[in-house]
Amino acid sequence: MWKITIGVLLCALLAGCGLKVEHPAEELVTEVEMPAGERFTPGDEVTVRAVGFEAADEIWFDIAWTDGTEDFAPNGTARGLRGTVTGRTDTSISFLVPGHYPPATVSVLLFRNGVFQTLGTIRTDDGVRHEISLHTLSETPGGGTIVARYPMYGSADLRDEEFPTDLTLECVVGRFGPGTACGIADGQLVELDLVTRQTEIQGEGCLLTGAVSESTVAGLFVRDDRLCLSGGSLPRAWQLPEGVTVDRIVRQPFAFAFNALLLAVRNDDGTLSPLVLPLSGTRALLGPAVESKTLLPYWMMKPATDNPSQWERVGGYAVLHDDLTWFQPLDPTTLELAPTLGEADLLVEGRVLSMTQCMLPAEAGDADPQPAVRIGVLTDTDGRHEVWVYDPQRASGSLVLGDVDLFAVRGIFFAR
Repeated sequence: MWKITIGVLLCALLAGCGLKVEHPAEELVTEVEMPAGERFTPGDEVTVRAVGFEAADEIWFDIAWTDGTEDFAPNGTARGLRGTVTGRTDTSISFLVPGHYPPATVSVLLFRNGVFQTLGTIRTDDGVRHEISLHTLSETPGGGTIVARYPMYGSADLRDEEFPTDLTLECVVGRFGPGTACGIADGQLVELDLVTRQTEIQGEGCLLTGAVSESTVAGLFVRDDRLCLSGGSLPRAWQLPEGVTVDRIVRQPFAFAFNALLLAVRNDDGTLSPLVLPLSGTRALLGPAVESKTLLPYWMMKPATDNPSQWERVGGYAVLHDDLTWFQPLDPTTLELAPTLGEADLLVEGRVLSMTQCMLPAEAGDADPQPAVRIGVLTDTDGRHEVWVYDPQRASGSLVLGDVDLFAVRGIFFAR
């Protein structure tokens, strides 16, 4: 829905600037040839041929559908969306088919010097992600990344698609609803459009990413020795504790719990410590040292202590103990981790290399829906890599991908 809102605002701005949106009296291009009788998948490249294209020409879209889904009404429109042009000559223009909408009829508009000309229409397939999917990140020999998509409880045989990019991506976190994800490449915040299979640079100097809600992924940037949050409802900034420098912060997605961001730092003696950034404050807080090779933040939904009928977002850190990873709850007051095996939220065999989380939507007709959290982990057990999806409330897990499929995988994330 956020893309529809943007489209409406763009239309209002265009009207306010006095741009002509009607068919021009003199056509910008002539002898237009649109692809005929085809139905396109979002992200496909389409070429329109005509006489008279110019170097600065743009493509815009008006989208209309009659078969809504989820947040989309049965009949709806999205007008004034700027397209991605991939090539131009004086006799052709190529662009990417828009996504994130139900199956639709798309009017393709040529825009030049404040004037629009309708070139024609195309039909598009469904561009809405309906199910939460598991995605893997694999490094290519040339230093790029391949993003592959699987059903949440699928297998290698059910791999749906691959999305290659020349960027070396890390710290990727998925959104739920928009069909996008965010990650980092060479210190740049990158948005991945999982529907149209495109990437876009969002900002420089990004240190980490993390989800602050189901649909919002934010970046943590370094600005004048402070950590600054961008992408949430309000920008925030924190001063690091004395003795803690940015280079000691572990490069992994942060978690949002206790109304704070949970990170980790490396100490001089080889131990790790929680680093907590409270949204209500301006100073980061450093927790006690933990002897472990990994310290990965996570979040959970639990009944509130003062009102069990309400659910609150709490969290902790996954800690490696020999060949077992404990998910140890964090005390938000002392910043200490629950010390015993019996207090762990979850136990996972092996070392967790990458972790992702999501909350399943409530079942239709459920009168008393309870949050259902799922935790996906990429593990290393004696050199054997596997991906498991766990239900922490039942302390049960399902093997999704085995070692044979994961020789190049270095990260995972959920998205829809």
